[in-house]
Amino acid sequence: MRDVPLEQSRDILLTVAKGFDGKDRSYLEAFGTGCDGKEKEIYAALAKTMGGPAEQWSEAFAWIAWRLGSPDAVADLKTRALSPKLSQPDRKLMMDALAFVKAPEASVAMMDIAADKDFPFHDLAMWWLNSRKDNEWKPYDLFAQMRQRGLIVEKPLVSIVTPEPPANKTTWPAAAEIAALKGDSQAGEAAVAACYLCHKIGKQGAELGPELTSFGKTQTREVLVNAIVNPSAEISHGYEGSRVETNDGITIDGIIGTTGDPVIIKSMNGQTQEVYRDRIKSITKLERSLMFDPDTLGLTPQKVADIVSYLQSDALK
Repeated sequence: MRDVPLEQSRDILLTVAKGFDGKDRSYLEAFGTGCDGKEKEIYAALAKTMGGPAEQWSEAFAWIAWRLGSPDAVADLKTRALSPKLSQPDRKLMMDALAFVKAPEASVAMMDIAADKDFPFHDLAMWWLNSRKDNEWKPYDLFAQMRQRGLIVEKPLVSIVTPEPPANKTTWPAAAEIAALKGDSQAGEAAVAACYLCHKIGKQGAELGPELTSFGKTQTREVLVNAIVNPSAEISHGYEGSRVETNDGITIDGIIGTTGDPVIIKSMNGQTQEVYRDRIKSITKLERSLMFDPDTLGLTPQKVADIVSYLQSDALK
């Protein structure tokens, strides 16, 4: 029946539907397969003979409505889902049925269900909304609608700005000269704490910049020194910084992970924030690294040499 035109298969499919006992899932699946591409028309015909008031549907017709997923069933599916007269399994079945209807009215009905404080499966309804808004229901702009209805609660935003290098910046020795200094790995283990703000090192630190546990052992001392002393000289791919400015004066520097709505940006200490598009004034690429200038971190050439020695030592695992 799946490949047979509606005109030739309609009566046969209606007869098959009437033979469903409301329990045989294999029977139901075979029927649904035969209705592929014809669900709307078959549902409309069955609603006249097997349907009736939503709360009085038979178990067989409820399962048929679940399987066909017709937009015409949305209003009744919602009524049944919200009806305290029905059992919780029956109400859940109707909510699940809505989740598979590819129509904007189904997404609105799911929001109505999620907004009902007495609905016993509120968390599951929210799960369906959050799942479907990025795939089957993506064209329906659920983000904006869910926000408007209070189904998405925005967390307060916090300004996080990477400090500019000091005006009176220290004139540092060449990287090769610092690399030639004798480093103390034990002193470096203490000094490296300045890096935990943005880097994962061993079991400590935040995941913003590159992970450094094995990085030090694969690079020369001079490369490591230069990365610390001149952080903007060479920025690793994928770690380019951006600045998000909001209409209400909040500025967030970080790495943008998702550019949709909301924009997701991760900043120092690994703090992640969601910024909705209608709050954003501008997004600009930073022309410098998110990593702090060594003067800002309170480093000296000797401390840099110590950090490099620690990163290359066997003490770091």
